[in-house]
Amino acid sequence: MRDTFRKADLHVHSSFSFDVPDLAALHPRALFEAALGHPDPERRLDWFTLTDHDTMAGWAALVRELPEADRALVIPAVEHTLADPGLGFTIHVNLYGLDPDAYARLRVAVRTLDDLCGFCDEHGIRYQYNHPTWWERAELRRGQVDFARVPEIAARFPVLELNAARTPAQNLITAGLAAERGLPLTASSDTHTGAVGRGWTAAPGDTAAEFLGAIWRGEGVTHLDHLSHAALVDEAHGLIDEFLDRGRTHGPAGRETSGAAQAWLEHMTLLLVRSRWVQQTPAARESLRALLKHASVPILKVVMDHEHRLDRRLADSELRTYLTQARIAHAA
Repeated sequence: MRDTFRKADLHVHSSFSFDVPDLAALHPRALFEAALGHPDPERRLDWFTLTDHDTMAGWAALVRELPEADRALVIPAVEHTLADPGLGFTIHVNLYGLDPDAYARLRVAVRTLDDLCGFCDEHGIRYQYNHPTWWERAELRRGQVDFARVPEIAARFPVLELNAARTPAQNLITAGLAAERGLPLTASSDTHTGAVGRGWTAAPGDTAAEFLGAIWRGEGVTHLDHLSHAALVDEAHGLIDEFLDRGRTHGPAGRETSGAAQAWLEHMTLLLVRSRWVQQTPAARESLRALLKHASVPILKVVMDHEHRLDRRLADSELRTYLTQARIAHAA
């Protein structure tokens, strides 16, 4: 890679996202330091991007904490959830180069994909279609997802995303969609566990704006670690260690959970981890650690089984042509 190229993981979640545990290691400042100071040069990044679900509170908290020189290394961004009734299913869109005020206006003004594209184009906000082969599980179960509409949706975006939380087959479909339309690709981790850098995009640029501009012009290079059972287990075991060894320090202001059930689960987990039995009895703590890690293996196999079932559905769907095209192009 040329020395002028710089790297960013353009899809990262912190504890400000509703579906991320409230752990110190997952707070924005900790993720920033882990990304730019990663011990593995392959995963060490030059820019940091935080894309929490439907909130820029984590970005705002981070830039308040950072010295001025480091703020220039943070690309302002958010992952926006778009539930356009005309599409029939939910999609996720990353927005880059905006501030909280602009995002607040977008949330008021945007209801449809047409609204979103128009608002972003008018206000100079860069936007990409995240993980085009991901859908809400409930929408899949209810039969709301029309796979045939994905190419039509992808054609509305200037950039598509390869995602480390998707299987190789699912990312091949995305690559096929991009190739058909000549669209640039990014690669991102979409981490909810602090595994920043499992996917990254490299491009030239001395400023964040120049860097993003180069990617949108198709000058980027991508690297991706695909979803696997081993990777899921590794991330889960890291979270278990973080809970048991450090636990939660304080809840970040502005953080919301997905509901009472998640808040209760986090509270009960914290009570268990901080209990006298666990804190004062090393053998008990290690027994709990071993139990949780052992239990995580079959649980995460269920997760992978779901993804493999989805792969089979996609192979029999209208999207199979993109899977075939991408495989042929890759072989060539």
